[in-house]
Amino acid sequence: MVANKTDNTRRLAKNTLYLYFRSIFCLILSLYSSRLILHALGVDDYGINNAVAGFASMFTLVTGSLSSAISRFLTFEQGTGNKERQRDVFAISLNMMIVFSLIILVLAETLGVWFVGNKMTIPVGRETAALWAFRFAVWTVMSGLIVAPFNSAIIAHEKMGIYAVINIIEAILRLGLALFLTFGHYSADRLILFAGVWAFCTIGLQAAAIAYSSYHFSECRLRLLFDKTLFKEMFGYAGWNFVGSVSGTLSGQGVNTLINIYCGPAINAARGLSNTVHQAIAMFVNNFTIALTPQITKAYAANDQEYTKYLAYRGVRFSLFIMFLISLPVLLESEFVFTLWLGDVPAHTVNFNRLTLINSLVGLTYASFGTVQNATGKIRNYSLAMSLIILLQFPVSWLFLWLGFAPEVVYYSSIGIAVVSFFAATQIVKKTLHFTYAELMKDIYYPILKVIACSSVVPLVAVLLLPYGWWRFLIVGTLCVLCTIPAILYLGCSESERAFIFKIVRNKLPFLFQNQ
Repeated sequence: MVANKTDNTRRLAKNTLYLYFRSIFCLILSLYSSRLILHALGVDDYGINNAVAGFASMFTLVTGSLSSAISRFLTFEQGTGNKERQRDVFAISLNMMIVFSLIILVLAETLGVWFVGNKMTIPVGRETAALWAFRFAVWTVMSGLIVAPFNSAIIAHEKMGIYAVINIIEAILRLGLALFLTFGHYSADRLILFAGVWAFCTIGLQAAAIAYSSYHFSECRLRLLFDKTLFKEMFGYAGWNFVGSVSGTLSGQGVNTLINIYCGPAINAARGLSNTVHQAIAMFVNNFTIALTPQITKAYAANDQEYTKYLAYRGVRFSLFIMFLISLPVLLESEFVFTLWLGDVPAHTVNFNRLTLINSLVGLTYASFGTVQNATGKIRNYSLAMSLIILLQFPVSWLFLWLGFAPEVVYYSSIGIAVVSFFAATQIVKKTLHFTYAELMKDIYYPILKVIACSSVVPLVAVLLLPYGWWRFLIVGTLCVLCTIPAILYLGCSESERAFIFKIVRNKLPFLFQNQ
């Protein structure tokens, strides 16, 4: 058992490293590509594309909960080793996603086209381009539904290397498209061209994931199958996640649509740019989470309660440490970072980015607990409570925007709701993991608070004392790294975790230890 857990830890580290290599490469290309695309399209067209693509993704209200169910059931059956059950879960999942993708096509071409043309704020003369951008986004959403079972199979088998390859190719294609938009010669409308070519690239990459899964995993086959018992079990699980899917979509893309209606596409552009930086940073955390999730599910499936708890605790701490390490210099030097990146920074972008990062840090304080609850399959209470709390984001944002508040109000409300969600999540998952609040403070939150407090002081003093510019940016960035990494190692990690980290570094970078 000990050897098996050691192998799991090594595999977790290996999969995370695969995904980190992808993230660093994609981060550089993504930021440069976004700058080129913003300059090529202009602020309004960039905002239009962000708004209509977000609205298109709202048609996945139902299927979002199904995607979670597919991932959970495939990973669970992978943990039990039941091959026949894996094949049945995959077949039913793929059939459902194909049906739902066709339903979404019909709804998008009727209700969706009407809403874009009559309710969204689109500058005069850009209506046709906005409709085509919406249609291309819908096709991308449809292909994303069909590929979902194949992606779940990749995660269940923990083959994270293919994600690194696909995402690197995606980043290169996006850069190529950005360069063509900026320097190429063409007569087509730039927004329509960008949306159409990018949809084609995205669908092609999703087809590659389908081909990979079909070749490597025996369960990934299209079969016409209807198992009433399994269908009811999966839909029952998805049903409790449905409210969560609705609340997540409305709090994200629904709020984005409200911003378009009340504030216009320029503010959508600012939100989109801030989200680009946030997503680039969050990729580092998502890599760890993607690698950790199947291990938590398999540990619970093997009825190993203590190891499940250990993984959940470590998931909270390390995901937040990773996010904080990268976010701290961006939080302190957001204005310089965006000016360096974009040159001319749209209004509200810097504020949006800082508030988004703070909101993410709060959300990570309980994120791994949701993974544990999903692994149990007993998600009714957790899903309903969390979903109803998060669902408040949409009406609260609507109310404040209708009253004329600045668009930052949607982020303030989101942070407040995240704090409430933290208390609700810990109270519910307490019954699953059987922990005490004293245990949580000792093993998770006290180390986190020590790391944040001790690593923030010196960089913050530097920001307050030094003049704005390159030297301050370099000094603050260096201080953030020099203060945060030792704080994580010696205040945030246990002795065994610290020894494991040093062992990985020693194996990967032996020259650092030659004189020891």
